[in-house]
Amino acid sequence: MRISSSQIYQQGIDNMTEVTRQLAKTQAQVSSGKRFQTPADDPVAASRVVQVNQEIALRDQYQNNLQQATNALGLEDSTLGQVTDVLQRIRELAVQAGDGVLTQQDRASLATEISTRTDELMSLMNSRSASGEYLFSGSRGQTQPFQRNSAGQVVFMGDESQRRVQITASSSLAINDSGRGIFQDVPSVSTTVSAAASPNNSVGGQGAISVGKIVDQKAVDALFPDGLVVQFGAPNPDGSATFTVTRASDGRVVDNLQNVAFHSGDTITAQGIQFNLTGNPVQGDKFTLTTGHTQSMVSTVEQLAAGLTSLGSSDADQASLKTLIDQTLGNLDNSMDSISRARAEVGARMNTADSTTSLHQDVETQAKDMLSKLSDIDYAATISQLNMQQFVLQAAQQSYAKISGLSLFNFL
Repeated sequence: MRISSSQIYQQGIDNMTEVTRQLAKTQAQVSSGKRFQTPADDPVAASRVVQVNQEIALRDQYQNNLQQATNALGLEDSTLGQVTDVLQRIRELAVQAGDGVLTQQDRASLATEISTRTDELMSLMNSRSASGEYLFSGSRGQTQPFQRNSAGQVVFMGDESQRRVQITASSSLAINDSGRGIFQDVPSVSTTVSAAASPNNSVGGQGAISVGKIVDQKAVDALFPDGLVVQFGAPNPDGSATFTVTRASDGRVVDNLQNVAFHSGDTITAQGIQFNLTGNPVQGDKFTLTTGHTQSMVSTVEQLAAGLTSLGSSDADQASLKTLIDQTLGNLDNSMDSISRARAEVGARMNTADSTTSLHQDVETQAKDMLSKLSDIDYAATISQLNMQQFVLQAAQQSYAKISGLSLFNFL
């Protein structure tokens, strides 16, 4: 077979070009540390690298969510711990108030500190996170959960939901709790009463009902689970308002309180419950007194402070004081039990966050190891290959120079 000079030259150039291309590719691998520079270099590995990077990014987001959850739960646990400290101090004051040698002035001093502690308790119940969201308002992070209405009652304005963050593809974790279950619906040692105005009352009436005070526990126990309804009827001929007190279940009039003339601020007693109506209620307005076996922490503390201030030294008042302190101590114990249960749930969620974080870290470590195997070079092997290719290129260049110097004219 005849080989022309042009073929020799072209083959030498092609060989040097190919070796140079391979050398340039290897040099790019060494400089970048990556096996391929474009997906076209290794389509299968490039596709797998995209998937692994997406998995790592997802794990990073889950870990960020878990860090957020851990911070929020840690703050909630710390706040609940402070609430427990306040309740414990109030309990100490309640025990001290039961000392028979204290004068009414001494008890009034204790009531002053208890009132101050009540403000501290309210502040803790309305605590916010670093992002400005209320801890115990449920899903309504921007709504202050515990507020006082026009009658001075503490009402819960949040909801019973929880804010959650995604921690795995199939699970989420609650990062807060509703304050209703922790602070509001606390089991009580005896039947309690809560008073409220109907949401359908006339705006123009502006009537309000005070916190119901129990003056006859046996009568209230007999009323449970029924309640009372105070309804305003047709006014008197002189225009003054009238009201009737009935049982909630059957509408029977209670204690002959039917079409009673209303005077704002008067004390009303019905079925062992004492309360006040104020403002200007109009015909059709309703107020309810509901019996139950729960009581809010704030109500427990406020009733203690009010009793220490109002009860005197008579035998009857001393008996009422003993009953009040006994009930207060029981309700405070129930309140601290409620806090303990909430902290136990928070602790369990923090443990879940810790274990899930460890799982994500393990999976991410494996994913990064796989990513390294897919895309990173073996420097020792690649540099050896680079040296070999440089040697081959030099040999090709030298052989080309010698072969290109061969010519028939050299022998003529």
